[in-house]
Amino acid sequence: MPTNFDLAPPSKTVDGLAAVPIDIQHIAATLVFDGATSSGSGDATIDFVVGPGGGCPIFDLRQTIVSVSLDGAPLTPADAALHDFGGGTDAELRILNQPLTGGSAHSLRLTYSLGTPQASTLGSYQPRMTWSAGPRLAFNFGFTDLGPGRYLESWVPANLIFDQYDLTLDLQVTNTGLAHVPITNGTVTVLGANHWSIAFPARFTAFSPLLELRAEDTVVSQTGSVVLPLSGATIALEAWKLTAGTANLGAQLTNIANFLVANEASTGPYVHGNRFVAFLHQGGMEYDGGITTGVGALQHETFHSWWGRGLKPASQPDAWWDEAWNVYNDNGAAGSLPFDFSGAAVELNPLNPWVRRTASASYSSGERFFRGAAAFMGVPGLTAGMRAFYEAGNERPVPTTALEEHLVARCADPSLVDAFHRFVYGFPDPSPAPDLWIKDDPGHAGSDHWAGTFWNSPDLWIRNADDGGTTHQPPEQGQDNWFYARVRNRSASATARHFVVVFNTMPWAGTEFTFPGDFLPATAAVAGFDLGPGETRIVKARWPRAKVPAKGTHVCWVAAALTRGDPPGTGLHVWEHNNLAQKNMVVVDAVPDRWVVFPFLLERRLLWRRRKAVLRLHRPPRWAALEAAILHDGDLFEGPARRIVDAGALTLEASARARLDCGGDAALPMTREAFESGLGRRFPKGKVSELPLELPGRGQLLVGLALRVPAGMSPGESPPIDLVQWDPRGKRAVGGLSVILRVPKARGARRGAAEYPSSKGDRS
Repeated sequence: MPTNFDLAPPSKTVDGLAAVPIDIQHIAATLVFDGATSSGSGDATIDFVVGPGGGCPIFDLRQTIVSVSLDGAPLTPADAALHDFGGGTDAELRILNQPLTGGSAHSLRLTYSLGTPQASTLGSYQPRMTWSAGPRLAFNFGFTDLGPGRYLESWVPANLIFDQYDLTLDLQVTNTGLAHVPITNGTVTVLGANHWSIAFPARFTAFSPLLELRAEDTVVSQTGSVVLPLSGATIALEAWKLTAGTANLGAQLTNIANFLVANEASTGPYVHGNRFVAFLHQGGMEYDGGITTGVGALQHETFHSWWGRGLKPASQPDAWWDEAWNVYNDNGAAGSLPFDFSGAAVELNPLNPWVRRTASASYSSGERFFRGAAAFMGVPGLTAGMRAFYEAGNERPVPTTALEEHLVARCADPSLVDAFHRFVYGFPDPSPAPDLWIKDDPGHAGSDHWAGTFWNSPDLWIRNADDGGTTHQPPEQGQDNWFYARVRNRSASATARHFVVVFNTMPWAGTEFTFPGDFLPATAAVAGFDLGPGETRIVKARWPRAKVPAKGTHVCWVAAALTRGDPPGTGLHVWEHNNLAQKNMVVVDAVPDRWVVFPFLLERRLLWRRRKAVLRLHRPPRWAALEAAILHDGDLFEGPARRIVDAGALTLEASARARLDCGGDAALPMTREAFESGLGRRFPKGKVSELPLELPGRGQLLVGLALRVPAGMSPGESPPIDLVQWDPRGKRAVGGLSVILRVPKARGARRGAAEYPSSKGDRS
């Protein structure tokens, strides 16, 4: 059965009880309102799964419990008492004093009397159950984001908002001769006079269901419809008000229709079926495809059916972003104002999962954050990024870190990480600063400048599944893959309170990469917190299926660990800063005594001047006889280029295949014509040999590394063959890549033909 435990807060010992989150699968509740006694009662059953590790289940209900039973066995109300989890005033949760096995399924039944919820009284529209002459009932859920205990748990046992489940309410008003009517975003089935069953779908959370139950003669309604521009869906509109209300329902239905059309056009599909329900009364509160609001907040609350109740926050601390983005939209979705990092830090997300209210600064400082993000990304870039975030994630609640990872990956400026650090999480500037690093080589001890091999980091690897493995796997096309990185804090005293690791892939092989242009925007990112002095942590980020390149694309990748106070400088290479790392290695199928040509890029920086460079080839032991050459028919070499590979062979079948450890398969049939001349220069023999070059200064160069396995070589893989770009002036390596030659057990290709990496042939 599906669960949302990955979004749940961690287990916690409270008052000596090992409290553990649960995942509710279904709630069935009966609420009976008795006009003769002006009272009400509840009877609810929740079916749930216990969180990993097991313990005493956590849930909430803000009514007075009369009886409790677990799986049919009676308990006492004291066994389901409220406890303080450290979330602040009124943020208590109930712990069921019954240790249960992790992953086990159970059924909890509660009966209770109905009265004013024992919860926060913040917000302008309070939950209530009141009676007047008739008798007439006025009942409303009265949710608010501003105070704890004010979602479904006010009236029905429920979970924190990370959880999604279907809910069935059986409602009955007894001992009255007056007809009543439910106003709701659920599906209503009439069971009898003043008796209804209302079903809410499984994508709902505790803040999703709207319910008002009113005497029929106290409310009026009007209906309409609208066709939405993207989905083409026809949405049935319902607008309600009290009979004494002043709202013009017809005019407000027109406004609602216009808002729904504009919202779908700006953000993406409406996800709440074919209805939208509005109770025009007072305050302003959003529900899934529904609102209770005064007329002045109508636009804001309607937009929440996309932001907040379409794409849902995973916790109440995360709810800052939907309020902030809604206010940004209210203001025209066009604001841009650079951040002022000298200003005071602002905490919008307190990173305490037990806090159960939305930060009041969300409506002001939160909106200001998005104007600052627009200054980094441009208004079109920000709005496009937010739309993509909505469309990618509206099936499940999402945390703030998911928003940060998404926007950082789309932004070219690494300072957006600093903005989240200071103006979302509210952290001060670190003093002293942490020193994050990723190993360039097994011998790298953490220094910024590293003179050794840096193009095959042992701290970077790919997995085909989110399985926690620590060995590298070649990526699989047609599915999600996962980037992994091992991040270290070299500081002896400073903690990295917040950091982001970005991963970027490039669809070509190259020898040198610089920050930030080769790192941002990124393919994926992952945020983390509290990496202590001397600590090492493995982080991971999903490589979405849509971004995994098709067969035939050579992808190499880089990573950067970003944290406030420890930024890599602009223009620095991987070997010049310990926050940067790369993995640039290719595995190529080869046949003894035949050439394999592997294209790659040189001279990616446009310097507009000729300069000398050296390519060094490091052959592994027992491979000193490996023939190697660089192919290029321009003025690259010291002396004329010579024919290395027979031009006629280039027209034959290209059946070799390259599997890239850095990502994808190398197959560049379109580059074959670039090497048709077969011209180039050979590397001298020997374990380490050099080929002097003179880079023309006209921009990047596409060259070919040609390798020929010695005749008689047995099947198997070579050790890595390193091609190093050496700067003779600076006397150091400035770029490099590794190639592994693999001799298969059998190949049917003709002898003497030149081979190019291709997507054809057996899968490696």
